[in-house]
Amino acid sequence: MTFEADGDRVSVDAPAGVIDESMREQLAKNKPAIAKLLQWERRRLREADRRGLVIEWARERGWIALHDPTTGEWHEVKASEYLRWVVEAANARARQRGRGRI
Repeated sequence: MTFEADGDRVSVDAPAGVIDESMREQLAKNKPAIAKLLQWERRRLREADRRGLVIEWARERGWIALHDPTTGEWHEVKASEYLRWVVEAANARARQRGRGRI
């Protein structure tokens, strides 16, 4: 099931028979909240796309933080388990920010 918002309009795409009358009533009742959530998510993903891929040292020593531009989520991975170019990118970002390697 997927939801899409266009202003106050919310459309739901679901296989036939998935949305029964009870669910339809709940969707209609919660339409303003659903629209607001979808608009917030759209802004969050635009910001993630604008920011792009970010690779930097995480707060915990020996870990690298990666920003996923497709979801806006941050992931942390052990530097020792990652490709050398990722570690080098984290070092370069730290130098840009005037921190050196953490």
